Amino acid sequence: MKELFKTRSYEMVRMFLNQFATAIFGLVLALAAGRTESVALRNVTSACAIVFYLFLLYTMTWELGFADRAAVESGRKPAKPWTGVLLSVCANFINWLLAICIMLGNFLSDIPFFSGLGGISATITHVVEGMYTGLLANSVGGNPLNSYWWLYFLLPIPAIATCGISYFLGLKDIKFTGLFNVRYPDSDRDIKKKKKK
Repeated sequence: MKELFKTRSYEMVRMFLNQFATAIFGLVLALAAGRTESVALRNVTSACAIVFYLFLLYTMTWELGFADRAAVESGRKPAKPWTGVLLSVCANFINWLLAICIMLGNFLSDIPFFSGLGGISATITHVVEGMYTGLLANSVGGNPLNSYWWLYFLLPIPAIATCGISYFLGLKDIKFTGLFNVRYPDSDRDIKKKKKK
């Protein structure tokens, strides 16, 4: 794990920045859809923001896996198919921390400090995980989903699963779209054309 932080801390930060940027995008969409008072529109825009976020993670982590492929095949690096999962777990540290604070605020609501901590953490979570805001506003069991503290522990799971799968697929060079075709520099393309002639 220590080696992972040394060599992959930049990727962890990138994952969180992708999350934050998409969260703002999702939050703005949810607020705009909320003004129309259309539940369907709010759900659709939130779902689109989530899919966009997961797609960003997928492309980024697939490329990481593909970049490690050559080193693994040549024996310079051991195969670690769980790297994508570990990167995402670390990148979601802030989300887990906020979820713990929300849980404490829920269970210790009689203590003003924890009650305030839970409220502040919930507000921060709605900004940091804004892509889920529209869906969390739906009511289940007479209460909106965002009122259930345990749900905040589940929100990072789609990102972790996506990163785990995409890294593994990148490591095996399995692609589902032409977006992952390797793009060679113009100089390399010219060399390949000359060889064909």
